[in-house]
Amino acid sequence: CDIYKQAVVSTQSTGEIFFYIGMFVNEGCNQVLKRLIADPRPPRTATTVQWSEYGMPSAHSQFAAFFSVFMILLFYIRIKVVTLIIPCAKVWKHLICIGFLCTAGLIGYSRLYLKYHTLNQILCGFLVGGFNGALWFILLEKFVGPYFPIIASLPVCEMLLIKDYSLIPNVLWCEYHCIKQEMRSRLKKYVRPE
Repeated sequence: CDIYKQAVVSTQSTGEIFFYIGMFVNEGCNQVLKRLIADPRPPRTATTVQWSEYGMPSAHSQFAAFFSVFMILLFYIRIKVVTLIIPCAKVWKHLICIGFLCTAGLIGYSRLYLKYHTLNQILCGFLVGGFNGALWFILLEKFVGPYFPIIASLPVCEMLLIKDYSLIPNVLWCEYHCIKQEMRSRLKKYVRPE
């Protein structure tokens, strides 16, 4: 939870704020489904601690799938890579997305290996998380995202320095050049001729 707060405070971006809201909605969905399905976790030995909550769907697998699917859709649909600036950018985009999938798979495998969940609980977590990630991305892209510039221009958002990057095709490139330009203008003010 602290990581989310720090990320929101450090970036103050409408897109990231709504992404984190989606992760909390996904977690809430997990808690509701666990209580509705009420599928116990795998049995433990007498020497280990007994589980106090249900295991279907796996929260870790659901989170990993939500994050991976959302990020893959973001990379392929929203992020426009300028190949002149970043050589082999399309290859990197594919490798990063494969990394998201592999990480999600490793998280699911670890839950099975440690006997925290059954295979069905992990697969259910992947299914629910992937669906939620895709649904949240579509909701943001089609319905909420077009209003990001309006949201960012609200007086309360301006007071909190919340900004919107949705209209900028390459934020990293834009941010680099804006900061570079600002530094040049400040250097001209502060450098005195001798």
